[in-house]
Order: sequence, then structure tokens, then C-alpha cells
Amino acid sequence: MKNTIARGGIEFLAVLLGLSGSLSIDSIVKEKDQKEQNTKILKRLYDNLVADSSDGSWNMKAYERGIQGSANVIKWCDSNPTFESISNDFEKDLSAMMIATIFVHNEEEYMALKNSGRTDLISNEDLVIELHRYYTDIGFIKTLDHYQNNFVQNQILPYIADYANEVFYDKDKPNNKVYMNFPKVSLYRMPDINKIRFFASNMLTWQKYAKLQYESQVKKVTAIRELLRKELEL
Repeated sequence: MKNTIARGGIEFLAVLLGLSGSLSIDSIVKEKDQKEQNTKILKRLYDNLVADSSDGSWNMKAYERGIQGSANVIKWCDSNPTFESISNDFEKDLSAMMIATIFVHNEEEYMALKNSGRTDLISNEDLVIELHRYYTDIGFIKTLDHYQNNFVQNQILPYIADYANEVFYDKDKPNNKVYMNFPKVSLYRMPDINKIRFFASNMLTWQKYAKLQYESQVKKVTAIRELLRKELEL
């Protein structure tokens, strides 16, 4: 009887140990798979941030040209100008005054990482914090761009349309080039100087603000990419 109980106890213990070992192996395999999946997501996220850095730098330079244009338009308005003082350079500055960008980014990989609930597999806590901060701030940058684009499309362009006969961009005609692919406006009669000055001062304010935000964004991307390289041991 005792031997039967002993054998039963040993068999139960063996089953228990086997089950425990199996669960432990399954847990290890599952965690390994999750880490591999996280690594794949982080690598794709890194590639997205490379693109963000490039786009952010491009937008920052576009706003630099916009700031220059808006400032020059204000100076022109303050110089008691006449129609004869409307030069090709002024028309370029007037066109640059209307520069407003769009930030194109892909947050799919970050959302996949966030929604997986396994950010704890990232060893560097600073990386988790900076990623969250970066993708939260993007919403504000896009709001700035959206405001300026709306102001240009709904306020400036409709007004300028009554004084211009062309808004033209041709990559083969550098004389019409304002900045990259932004078109140049051509005026055929004198617009209201006070109105133009108001537009220029408004855009100058927001272009300066947007440029600062993009400068900060580019620095954040650089820092996050460095943290990601360390996390991925690249």
C-alpha cells in the first residue's frame, strides 16, 4: 500500500515537473518571439525616423525661406512702394511669404509597438519616454502646418488672385523658382500695401514658430535614433 502511494506520488511529481518544464519552455519561447517581433518593429521604426528626419529638415529650410520672404515683404511695404518697384525678387519674396509645409510621417510602427503592450521589452526606459514624447509633439507640429496652409489657401491666395495673373512653377525655369517646388506669383497690378503687410506679419510670426518646432523635432529624432541604435546594437 505504501509502495503504491509512493509510486503515485512520484508519478504525480514527475507529471507536475514535466508540466512546469513545458510551461517554462513555452514561456521562454513566447518571450523570445515577442522580443524578435519588437526588434523587427524597432528596425522599421528606425527607418521611419530616418524619413522623418529628412522631411523635418526639408520643412525647416522651407520655413527659413518663408521667414526671409515675409520679412522682405514687410520691408518693401514700409518703403512707400509703387507698382514700378514690384520686381521679380519681390514677387519671389511674396511667394515665399506663402510657404506652409506639410509634415509627412508614418506612425504605424510606433502604434503597433504601443498597442502590443510590450514596451517593457525595451531595455532603455529613456527610449520609451522619448518615443512617447516625440509622437505626442508631432500632433502640435501638424496643427501649426495646418493653420498656415488654411490661412494661405483661404485668406492670402483669394486676395492675391485679384492682383495676379499667374502662380507658376517650372523646374526648367530657375527664374521662377522660389524654393524647391513652391510656385512664384506674378502681379499685374498693385495690391493694397496694408493688406499685404498684414499677411506678411502674420505669416512671419507663425513661420518663425514653426521653424523652431521643426528644429526641436529634428534634434529629437537624432537623439531617438541614437537610442534605437543602442537598443538594436547597430
